[in-house]
Amino acid sequence: MTNAQSLEDRIATRIQASSLGVAVADPVNGPDQGVYIDNPYNAINPSVQTRFGKDPRKRIVQYAPGSDTLLSVIPPIKAKSLGYGDTPPSHAERVKAYLDWGAARAVGHPFIGVCESFNTVVIAILAAKNSPLADGTVIEYIGVKQGNLGHAIAVIGRANQTESVGQTIPAPGLWGADCIVVDQWYALQAGTVPVFHVAGPHADTDYVAFLTTGTTRTGLYGTFTKDGTRANINLRS
Repeated sequence: MTNAQSLEDRIATRIQASSLGVAVADPVNGPDQGVYIDNPYNAINPSVQTRFGKDPRKRIVQYAPGSDTLLSVIPPIKAKSLGYGDTPPSHAERVKAYLDWGAARAVGHPFIGVCESFNTVVIAILAAKNSPLADGTVIEYIGVKQGNLGHAIAVIGRANQTESVGQTIPAPGLWGADCIVVDQWYALQAGTVPVFHVAGPHADTDYVAFLTTGTTRTGLYGTFTKDGTRANINLRS
């Protein structure tokens, strides 16, 4: 009898079968690779020969809805800057639009994006009805600020979730041994699988260093629940 796949492996399989997975691996950043990173980061992999990077065909970069669209209440000035006018959609409508954006881009190549774009697709895959997550699982959009740079990740099972969207949260080392981080943007550049632990005996020290070195703020930017109501996302088998 074979052992059942771990949750980490099932998540990684789903991500690799999506638009965020590689179609043709050789050559790196070749015209048929299928997925490209518009903002590659030297601190992850300085080698332009081995890291995933920009689309050689320079096709349109896919930018996800910004994190401000996930605020529970949007101030009037911000609502106008987001194009909502005087009557922004409800929070539920904005969350749905965010997930719909990711779901629509989870299948088919090419995908060209920045970390926030990757994160939106990941969250949509995790929130879908056929996600490997159990119903009721909370998925958090967490942002890491490092000077003028920022990074977006999807987090599952973080310990002691008490913060509201917009608040600062503890450093990754306090997220608990069972916490899972999904980060395909980083994984493609580092040459690893997109699922990480950041605390406990299985913590990935390189990834923890990436998240924490020079970090000035770690914040909660959105919460989503896999509740079985979202449509399936049918990825490659």
